[in-house]
Amino acid sequence: MDATIFTFLNMGALLGWTFVLFLLLSQLSATQAFLPLIIQQLTLPFFDTPIFDTTTSSPDDRLPIINLLLFLEGICFIEVGRIAIGQLKGNLVLGVILHLIRMSCLLIVLPAGLTSPSDTKVMISTLVLYSWALTEVGRYPMYLFPLSAMARYVRLVLPIVTFPVGAFAEAVGAYWHLKQLLLVGADDATRSSFHWVQVGLLIMVVGINSLLGPTMAYPALLKKGLPVLLGKKDKSKSTRKKKD
Repeated sequence: MDATIFTFLNMGALLGWTFVLFLLLSQLSATQAFLPLIIQQLTLPFFDTPIFDTTTSSPDDRLPIINLLLFLEGICFIEVGRIAIGQLKGNLVLGVILHLIRMSCLLIVLPAGLTSPSDTKVMISTLVLYSWALTEVGRYPMYLFPLSAMARYVRLVLPIVTFPVGAFAEAVGAYWHLKQLLLVGADDATRSSFHWVQVGLLIMVVGINSLLGPTMAYPALLKKGLPVLLGKKDKSKSTRKKKD
């Protein structure tokens, strides 16, 4: 595919994630005091839907913001495909796992969490969205401006903060929903196969975020981000320049 198409996809993704971040900020009481009434009325429907039940609700019952995020995740999967065929640099296994976790949260955890009567569950789900939005808003400028030192700095440093917050919130939200799935109708022997697919996906989220996240993924982020944060030069690049 032409590089121009991917540039437009990256621009669209950046605008989309920026819009998601704006929607999240618009729901804060401190922000609403400064927003015109018409903006508040336009943003509120993205979070307005009846209580979501994964056992009875249809896709049409999902929050509009969830549908927007599913579209943005579709662009992310295109990027994973490009990594698979060698068009982009990146860790293919990590990319697949990361976006499988996101899809599990989008389809199972967040629809229920964001509409829960529990303020704690809503807060945890909102933290997940903040971590995703901030990470992606910080990531796409480096695709669009690969020679920008500032874009590279933000791309490598921002996940040092957003990753642990997001991974923790994803794991907690998945654990709460997993417990609910296992407890509700525990004596029902006719549970559908989809029920057990959800259970398996949630176990995966909790396990990976609790065990592999702190021991493998986060140390890898620190290895890349800390030298940039501390202002240390990339020795490998400086060595290449000397050889040239």
